[in-house]
Amino acid sequence: MARLLIVEDNQELASLIATVAETRGHEALTVFTGESALEALGPHSRFDAALVDLLLPDIRGSEVLGALRAHGIPAIAVSGVYKGDRFAQEAMKVHGACAFFEKPFELDVVISALEEAAGVPPVTHGELLDEVDLLVLEELVQEPPAEDPALASVLSPPEPAEPAPPEEAPGVSEALPLPFAQRDAVWTEAAPAPVRQRRQLPEWSLGGDLAHTSVPRLLNAYYEARHHGELKLRQGTVLKVVYFEAGRVVYAASNLAPERFGRFCLRKGALTEAQLAEATGYAREHSLRTGDALLKRGLLSPKQRRQLLEEQVKDILWSTFAWTEGGYGFSPMRPQRADLVPLSLFPGDLILEGVARTETLVALRQRMAPGRRLFPTADPPYGLHELKLAGPQAMLLAFADGTKTVEDLLALTDLSEREALSTLRGLELSGVLEERQQTPNRRQRISFGL
Repeated sequence: MARLLIVEDNQELASLIATVAETRGHEALTVFTGESALEALGPHSRFDAALVDLLLPDIRGSEVLGALRAHGIPAIAVSGVYKGDRFAQEAMKVHGACAFFEKPFELDVVISALEEAAGVPPVTHGELLDEVDLLVLEELVQEPPAEDPALASVLSPPEPAEPAPPEEAPGVSEALPLPFAQRDAVWTEAAPAPVRQRRQLPEWSLGGDLAHTSVPRLLNAYYEARHHGELKLRQGTVLKVVYFEAGRVVYAASNLAPERFGRFCLRKGALTEAQLAEATGYAREHSLRTGDALLKRGLLSPKQRRQLLEEQVKDILWSTFAWTEGGYGFSPMRPQRADLVPLSLFPGDLILEGVARTETLVALRQRMAPGRRLFPTADPPYGLHELKLAGPQAMLLAFADGTKTVEDLLALTDLSEREALSTLRGLELSGVLEERQQTPNRRQRISFGL
């Protein structure tokens, strides 16, 4: 086990890096400024390796690298601004970094580099499942109190969810909502391993508080790290899980009965009550998923099924955008692609569209006060070429150079007030724009050049 220092001002990304390190058996301390990193290097501190972002809000990352080298602590450097061979060579040859990674990076590769720098053997994925996902599974399958009305309908015998593994995992109650009831199939299909005492992970490593972040910012972190795995979201008795492949959303699930695929199709008018009942009965009789049953009965075409599934995943995600309380957790669990309709939803567009669909004008006015000034983020999670911005939206982004208030931007744009405010709010949540507590300098104008 290694003790790691993570110096990264993006708090969601830092939390994700540290959590993945914790799940691999290491101890990780996260700090968000260079000064905090220097304070952590006290006389009694001991770190085996460190990760340092070269662009920090207070001092240069190279200063932190120099301090680490003076303490004999190997470090790797990362950056989304300083890119190319020149900066890589400078970080390694001048400032002593063991390796350099440009953002976005593959988080598993970065963690492996940290392990190599610390001189510890890497942890295999099989061990990850044993140490982490069994803990997550235990939490998911705990039966809630019988008097809890919020889950009473969910725990009744459900229709097969979309999608779910074809065979039921042994040892889990059929009354649990899918796909949670069958998640342990990943490891139960393998040869049984010797029973051993599992290490208890630090409590924080499986979760955080949504009061200190937001779901869109967590989506940004997964995309910036190109991470595979799942994001668990909980508010009271409501549990939602989002699955990622290379930082893109491939599936989302909920333990709320109205958000399951069959009920969602009914709510969207794609099915009648009679058709849903027919498909549900057929699915149970033939041990099929709801979507497969709908296809076999000719009630949906493959194209309709995919479109509805995309809408379902978006709705599940968007319903969490307004959560300001509750918890979240990370896990390296990856969905079995053979069991999924192949989706690949880009988080940047999900955020922009979600804000436009869900935020009211009153809420947007409160969040985007007239006197606020928005600046381009130096290190955005998304390239501007990746975002689907209409012409007026792109012009609004170009105007948001920090010299103008929100009120000024509303006067300049051809968009309606709601369209303009939702665009600005979406760009802020996606990490493309940010508010800085400083007086803008018109002689040092920052622009995206649109």
